[in-house]
Amino acid sequence: MRLILSLLALLALLAGCGANTSGVTVEFDVELETAIVELARTGGSRPLKELAPGDWTSVHVLIGPATGDAIEKKLGRPVEITGDGTYDGDYIQDGDLLVFQRDGEIVRMVSLGQVGALAEGEYRADVTLREQDGTIKIVDPDGRPAGR
Repeated sequence: MRLILSLLALLALLAGCGANTSGVTVEFDVELETAIVELARTGGSRPLKELAPGDWTSVHVLIGPATGDAIEKKLGRPVEITGDGTYDGDYIQDGDLLVFQRDGEIVRMVSLGQVGALAEGEYRADVTLREQDGTIKIVDPDGRPAGR
């Protein structure tokens, strides 16, 4: 009996290790959406970390709508897509989906709803959002276009 219980516990542990999904649900961040829209309207620049504070080291910007499979492919790992702006494992909004990561682990996923203002790509936490001709550019601290 002890052997069977030990095997069941081991199988449960192995099944949990293989899933590797984020466990983070998509949230709609009205303050971030408003700040980005205002920045595009009024001009200037602001560090993304100031607009979206938290313990994250990179952000992956995805443009919606997108299937869960396409998101997984772009992130390079399995991810569970649930929450605001999602349906049946897909991101169904027309706007941007920001996937904040810390050392490769997803810590937050944010929907910008209908706002599609950012360029798709992966960016470090020290990037700045800068208005240029009514659009938002993502730049490194030295002002050069950001992205990896």
